[in-house]
Amino acid sequence: MTALPEHLRRATRARTEEAGKRARAALAELAKAGKSISFTAVARRAGVSTDFLYRSPELRTRIERHRAKAGPTPTRSAGSSDGRSTSAAVRALSARLTRQQQEHRAAVESLRKALQVAQGENLELRRRLARYEA
Repeated sequence: MTALPEHLRRATRARTEEAGKRARAALAELAKAGKSISFTAVARRAGVSTDFLYRSPELRTRIERHRAKAGPTPTRSAGSSDGRSTSAAVRALSARLTRQQQEHRAAVESLRKALQVAQGENLELRRRLARYEA
């Protein structure tokens, strides 16, 4: 792997520093407004990824400290009437997973029955063989 040229390293560093400034400003805005502070809320407000926040030790510590001060955050129920609580992608993947689970259960049941039949045939053949050997 080749090293990045110096001008690309400077640009990356500047972009990272700018994202950090935006995240710190977003955190301060949320705290000042008394709004719920979470990695997702800060990321949305700052226009950065949650991964960026988690990988930045300083920002991660600040967000966790603010969350600890605020206490437990209220959770939404799974059947919330708010359509935004569960994205369409999550619902589609959940439906797909449910279908696959049903298919796998049916396949396992079919294999279980086939195994029972095979074991019965095996037992019958062993009994016949025992009669011939005796």
